[in-house]
Amino acid sequence: MSEGKHDIRTHAKKEPDVKAKAEAKPAGSPEESAGKQKKKKSKGRKVLRALLILILVLAAAVAGLVYRYYKQAEASLDLKFAEDPATVEFGEECQAMDRVSEWTWEIEPEQRFLDTGSLGAKSIKYKVYRPLFGGLLTPSKEYQLEYLVVDTEAPVTLWNGDGAVLERGTEFDIKNVIAYGDNADPAPEVKVDGDVDMSTAGSYPLHVTVSDASGNSTDWDLTVEVADELPSYEDDSERTAFKDFVSEYGGKGKTVGIDVSAWQDEVDFDAVKAAGCEFVIIRIGYSEDGKMTVDKRFDENIKKARAAGLKTGVYLYTTDNTEEEIRASADQLIEKLGGETLDLPVAFDWEDFGSFQSYEMSFHDLNGLYDAFSDQLSQSGYECMLYGSKNYLEKVWDNTDIRPVWLAHYTDKTDYEGPYYMWQASCTGRIDGIDGDVDMDVMYN
Repeated sequence: MSEGKHDIRTHAKKEPDVKAKAEAKPAGSPEESAGKQKKKKSKGRKVLRALLILILVLAAAVAGLVYRYYKQAEASLDLKFAEDPATVEFGEECQAMDRVSEWTWEIEPEQRFLDTGSLGAKSIKYKVYRPLFGGLLTPSKEYQLEYLVVDTEAPVTLWNGDGAVLERGTEFDIKNVIAYGDNADPAPEVKVDGDVDMSTAGSYPLHVTVSDASGNSTDWDLTVEVADELPSYEDDSERTAFKDFVSEYGGKGKTVGIDVSAWQDEVDFDAVKAAGCEFVIIRIGYSEDGKMTVDKRFDENIKKARAAGLKTGVYLYTTDNTEEEIRASADQLIEKLGGETLDLPVAFDWEDFGSFQSYEMSFHDLNGLYDAFSDQLSQSGYECMLYGSKNYLEKVWDNTDIRPVWLAHYTDKTDYEGPYYMWQASCTGRIDGIDGDVDMDVMYN
């Protein structure tokens, strides 16, 4: 190569690469920012995923602990019955909790009392439970008590018939001579040993046995007289003047009064009030088969008694023998009262015990009639009380310690041991304003 000549490839000035410059990314460009954001999001998702996994692991651990605690609490639940299977007397008021001897935590029977209103096998469920975390979780167990309702009470003699006199030539039926009933059986069977010749006057000894469906029985001897004519009876009872009655039974904490019906005919209540009477219980009517007949003197009696300034109450004489009938009678009584306020409870008067067996109901059924009557009255704001003689309050009526009782016992001093709201002490009283006998009563304030 010649001296002085330059190699163009060696000494030529280098020009910048325009294309490379064009493709170069300037710092802080949108593309670069997007890349950085993408990397940050990817990193955030990883952290979030890790945190979520941690939460799930912790939740699983807590759930496991809660489950274990729940199962331990559930395992701690227990109940033991005092007697299983249990035997309960028919009609007995037996609280469900009385049949449990031991339990843990909380307990809830499905009903407060055992069902003893019918005979046979029964059952009742109990739930034992333990509230956790303020009641958010409540482990529980269910237990069932099997029990048997039995009747061990013998039928009751309401009238033994001894000394009964029957007219010769009539038909003999022991059910017209005696009266009886049973706490559970509405139709006890009666058996008579001995014969009665109704065509021949004379004395006939008999032995009577009354048996119920559970095999319980009561028996007694009686003698029936067959006579050509029935004897006549003369009422020689001593009459008591109301003023003497007031002197004997009135005083602090007591109020004296009378009870009347159409049998007393027209009553001069102003004279009754002037004689010292403070209240009067008036028969509103009598009911049979669910139909009430209003006493023919009721409207007159209650109007005049109130006008005279006497406190007033009413009573219903009834022979209804089903719940449907007595509720219907109660509704008719309520309708008759028409919303009028009474000073005394409405008295329930069922007293045809001389032929009780003819109604085909048990004593349990009869007590149910009072409860239904009382319930029906309460729905219209009226209170109720039970009228009954000492004999039947002791033999037939239940719950006399919680029912307001109007005791009928004709004696100078009653020996009835139960509580009573009022005492009908005489049925042969005499008071100004009434022509004839009248019942006299003491109310305890």
